[in-house]
Amino acid sequence: MLNKRSLKDYEKIVGQEVIEKIEKEVLPIKGKKVLHINSTLKGGGVAEMLQSLIPLMSDTGLDADWKIINAPYEFFTVTKKFHNSLQGEKCVITQSEKKLYEKWNKINSKTIGWNKQDIVIIHDPQPAALIKYTKKICPWIWRCHIDLSSPYRKTWNYIKTYIKKYDAMVVSMWEYKKGLIKEYIIPPSIDPLTDKNRELSEKEQHQILKKYKIDLDKPIIAQISRFDKWKDPLGVIEAFKIVKKKVDCKLVLMGNMARDDPEGPYIYEKVLEKTEKEKDVQVVIAKRKYENDILVNTLQRVSSVIIQKSLREGFALTVSEALWKGTPVVGGNVGGIPLQIKNGKNGFLINSIEDCAKKVIYLLKNKRKAAEMGKFGKEYVRKNFLITRHLLDYIRMFKDILKIKS
Repeated sequence: MLNKRSLKDYEKIVGQEVIEKIEKEVLPIKGKKVLHINSTLKGGGVAEMLQSLIPLMSDTGLDADWKIINAPYEFFTVTKKFHNSLQGEKCVITQSEKKLYEKWNKINSKTIGWNKQDIVIIHDPQPAALIKYTKKICPWIWRCHIDLSSPYRKTWNYIKTYIKKYDAMVVSMWEYKKGLIKEYIIPPSIDPLTDKNRELSEKEQHQILKKYKIDLDKPIIAQISRFDKWKDPLGVIEAFKIVKKKVDCKLVLMGNMARDDPEGPYIYEKVLEKTEKEKDVQVVIAKRKYENDILVNTLQRVSSVIIQKSLREGFALTVSEALWKGTPVVGGNVGGIPLQIKNGKNGFLINSIEDCAKKVIYLLKNKRKAAEMGKFGKEYVRKNFLITRHLLDYIRMFKDILKIKS
């Protein structure tokens, strides 16, 4: 479901000057057809961003469209191995797995429904091979949302045979640049007007907390992420055990399952197993999309500290989400997290379970400092990680790649 809003809706948040700059920059490319392709409609940060970016692109005058590839479970098992391997894990991709990957990209190349686009943007490894099976009549851009800083060499050598065919690639930070083709750096963003990020009344917060039986009788620390080993939920639980000895609090682990992540149910079961005897730990999955967003929003507001203890991370939009609510974040010193956390100003960067626990304890015991960090964090996100900045970056990239000047 696309978020049908206009650019003007954001003026009160980012200011008139920002809106006027976007409207001016887009003028030379109004009417250009832009097609985004990824692997899932919901369940991850990429889908969330596209749900807001596509209608905003259309509102500025671009002819923006979004399509999803279709493939069986086995395909996503293979592409999850690509994901893990590109983030540094040594995964052997067999010839039969490569053939399966290529087969479904070839099938989708015939069913996408190409419409004389001016720009095609392919998101992440799952549909990257489409370019091999499609007649390319316009610039193609590969947008990689994962951590490419130290990929497993054999997997990268395979994937880059496809990436070389692209006109450009986009990564979230300069550390991910590969020097293979023309590259752009565009960090992700959050949409401040979605149910996940908008202002919530106390009544809305109370209702959702009551429904999911989350009490505010003790300070809450929370991690909100997909159930993914790279998010290290098991490490968060260990950190909580240390915190609990110093401060009486509770931990909420909230997650979801993405269609293109078959490892999710396994990690979820491991979390349940590890927390079975922990009375002050709640593991939550929302039943519906709307409830999921409202619950995420609420937890990020009522928690004293948000944790994002990632071991590898493309960006971690959950950090900006929490900072936007005025809540300090303790996050792993990896991937895009240091772009969002200014150490000691809006949260802390950590490198171990013990360090994580120490910083959480500090914030729980120093509420005034935590409030100051939260206030700084909200303004930092307003200036750097809202969707209006993201949209402007895309417009400027389109103009550059199409060689159109203002």
